[in-house]
Amino acid sequence: MSASFEDPEKFRILHEHRIMRVLKPEDARNRKEKILNWVVFNYVNTGRPVSSDLITKEGGFNVSSATIRNVLKELEEDGFLFQPHTSGGRIPTDKGYRAYVDNISRLQKTAVHEKELLEQEYERRIEQLDGFLKHTSKILSEMSQCAGFVMSADTENDSLKRIEIISLASNSVLTVIVTHSGMIKNTAFVLPGTVEKTEIQTLASKLNRRMRDFTIPECADIIRKEFIPAAGRRAVAELLRKLADYFESAVRTEDALYMDGLSRIYSNFEDVSPDDMRDLARLLEEKERFSGMLRRRLRESSSRPAIASDRTGHAVDVTIGSENKIKEFRNFSLVSSYYRINDKTVGMIGILGYKRMAYPRMISLVDTVSRMMESMLEEWDSVEFED
Repeated sequence: MSASFEDPEKFRILHEHRIMRVLKPEDARNRKEKILNWVVFNYVNTGRPVSSDLITKEGGFNVSSATIRNVLKELEEDGFLFQPHTSGGRIPTDKGYRAYVDNISRLQKTAVHEKELLEQEYERRIEQLDGFLKHTSKILSEMSQCAGFVMSADTENDSLKRIEIISLASNSVLTVIVTHSGMIKNTAFVLPGTVEKTEIQTLASKLNRRMRDFTIPECADIIRKEFIPAAGRRAVAELLRKLADYFESAVRTEDALYMDGLSRIYSNFEDVSPDDMRDLARLLEEKERFSGMLRRRLRESSSRPAIASDRTGHAVDVTIGSENKIKEFRNFSLVSSYYRINDKTVGMIGILGYKRMAYPRMISLVDTVSRMMESMLEEWDSVEFED
C-alpha cells in the first residue's frame, strides 16, 4: 500500500498540491483575496494577530494549514500582511487595509434598522439650521465611536442662501448670514441713528432678492457698488457699509471646521501607542494644519480613488495610514464624503479613527449621513422667503 493511503493527512496535502497546480489564476486570486479579507476582518474585530491555525479552524476555507500558510506567505511577500513576531500571527499593512476597503464596497451596506434609527435621530436633532454642522459632527461621532467632523466649503467660494437683519433696538441690529454650505455667521451692529423696523425688513428683502446665490466676496461688491450709493439716509448707509465690511471679513476668518469625539479615539483602542496619541493631539491642536489637510483632500477628490456607492457618482473617500502623507496620521484613517447642493460641492463630512476600524460600517455611515445632509439642505434651499 502506498504511503499516501497509510497517512490520510499526507494524501490530502498531496491532493491539494495537485489541485493547486491546475487551479486557474483567477480562482487562486479569489482565494487569496478571501483569505486576506478574513484576516483583516478578524484583526479589526479582535485586535490580535491572525495565525494560520486560526484561519484553518474558523475560516471555513476547506484547505489544509499548509495551504493557508503558503497563501499567507504570498500575501506577506506582496506587502498586504506583516508578521510582528517570527512565530506569531499576521496583521494587515496599509496596503492590506486598502485592498480590504476596495473590496468591501460591494459586500456590505448600512443595515436597514440602523439606517432608520440614524434618520430618526438626525431629524430629531436637526430641526433648524442653527447648529446644523455642529450637531452633524456629534451624531457622526456617536454612531461611529470615532471622531466625527464637518467642514463647510471655503467661505470665499461659498454662496449666500439668505441674509436676515433683525432689529434689536432703535439704533442696533443683529445680522445673520446663512450660506448654502449650512454655515451661519452672525454679528450685531450699532448704528449712528434710528432705523425703523419696516425699513430694515424692506432692505433685507431687497438684499436677498439681489444677492442670493452670489459668492460672499461678490455680495460685498454688490453692497458697495449698488446699495450704498442709493442708501439716502446716513444710518442706512452706515448699516450697509458695516454689512459690506462683515462680508469681506468673513472671507478672512478661520475655516468652519466642527469636530466632536476625539476622546473616543483615545479610549476605544488599547493598542494605540502613546506616541500615536501625542502625534494626533499635536496635529489637531494646530487646527489650521489639520484644516489645510482636509482642504487639500477636498481639492484632490477628483484624482483620489473613491468608493462610488451608487450610479449617481456619490462617493465615499478612504485614506489609510501612510496614504494620508502626514506622518502624524500613519496609524489613523479618514473616511469622508462631500455634500452638495445643486451639483456644487459645499462641504465635507467624515470620520477620523485608528486604522483598525470597521470600514464597511464607517463607509456606509458616512455615505448615509452625507445624503441626509444634502436632503436637509435642499429642503431648506427650496423655501421661498417673503419679500
